[in-house]
Amino acid sequence: MLKNAIDWVYPEWNRKAAAFVSYGSAMGARSVQQLQETAIEVQLAPVRSSVHVPVATLWAHFRGGDVDKGLAELVTQAQRMIDDLLWWTTALKTARKA
Repeated sequence: MLKNAIDWVYPEWNRKAAAFVSYGSAMGARSVQQLQETAIEVQLAPVRSSVHVPVATLWAHFRGGDVDKGLAELVTQAQRMIDDLLWWTTALKTARKA
């Protein structure tokens, strides 16, 4: 179903940057890996950086616990991903105009 949605918006996403955030452990990382490969096939430019929210943080959220520490550990990863995404967005926008 996700692949169908990606294919549906192909013209709008063509030659644009994409970044991914996942949750969970290895399965979240593998999902991002698969989505990156799919993104390349529909002419998206996935950035290398991504954010993976750990299972412990996810469970703390569901149990009403403190998630601040778990989220604080993601700040550097998130900033790197956003910086990469903005750089590629600017570069690809310039290239699309040319």
